[in-house]
Amino acid sequence: MKFSMFLMGTKTAHYTDIIDQVCEAEYLGLDGAWLAERYFASADLLCPSPMVLASFLAARTSRIRLGLAARVLPFHHPLHVAADTAILDTLSGGRVDLGLARGSMDEAPHAAFGVPREEARARFDEAFEILLRAFQGQPFSYHGRYFHLDEVTPRPTCVQRPHPPLYMVANHPLSLDHAAARGLSIFLNGALRIEELAHALARYREVSLAAGHQPDGIDIPVNRFVFVGRTNEHAHRVIREPFLQFLSERAADFKTYLLNKFGPLGLDYDFLSREVCLFGDSDSVAERLQELEARLGLRHILCTFNFITLDQQDCVESMRRFATDVMPRFHSGARAAGSPGYRPPLRSRPSTAPLTIQ
Repeated sequence: MKFSMFLMGTKTAHYTDIIDQVCEAEYLGLDGAWLAERYFASADLLCPSPMVLASFLAARTSRIRLGLAARVLPFHHPLHVAADTAILDTLSGGRVDLGLARGSMDEAPHAAFGVPREEARARFDEAFEILLRAFQGQPFSYHGRYFHLDEVTPRPTCVQRPHPPLYMVANHPLSLDHAAARGLSIFLNGALRIEELAHALARYREVSLAAGHQPDGIDIPVNRFVFVGRTNEHAHRVIREPFLQFLSERAADFKTYLLNKFGPLGLDYDFLSREVCLFGDSDSVAERLQELEARLGLRHILCTFNFITLDQQDCVESMRRFATDVMPRFHSGARAAGSPGYRPPLRSRPSTAPLTIQ
């Protein structure tokens, strides 16, 4: 089983804390770190320029894979996305995974960037076609509704050929079907209960097989909120209030989604910690993961360790417990602390130019 981390902004609002977490994750043997793209009121929650941050992370690490979960493709010209991806892939030595989304969870960027939500699907489809052609590095022309290109030759090309692994956000059945038909990996969101995950995976498998693909070899990360405490009591005592504060104050769209999905239980800590979150001591978290593995055959867990409302030290300690006490039960390739190739994380911020999220 692979274990990656999904990154949020930190309580201190310093980018250096995010960088520290990723360097720590590499040191602890996690497989990947994934950045999301959000703007304006949500910019400190996720990241308005994930490619820039990923480039810095590429320079600070040597092994861990760096992913986007996900680039909102309709907000960008696909040739820009192709060029940014190729340069990041080159700088990182081929460690990039590129996730794509049809739209943002909030409406503000759709309005600001002139991309109405009702156009997003058609824009995505055209941009995706151009992106695939651009990754080939051969001259091509394209004339569609939104893009008109005459004999362009994209440069540079990616280290991974013909391109990095591609993923799609699949929160809607149509998005899941689109990805499955193309043989693309998908992200399954963190609010799906195990029965819903089973249904989504069965649907993906059916569509994928019908399109002539082999779904057993396709990576499908499942997102889960994770906090590992010294004991079960300690874990719930530390994470309860930061998690509820996160839902109440910092994740308005996710809060709405949970309430629409579960009703009042969507904000009930005990319900969520039992059904969709992995909160507890090492044994409890491992047992929940073993259930996911046994019932669904999952091979990749995307862990959200860092809540923007959680103290950095609590986040890092939880990551360490997860890596040292949980991962070895699933991940025979887990690397010992201090293994070769690790570059120590930044431990102080430049006094003249703090990397602070404004």
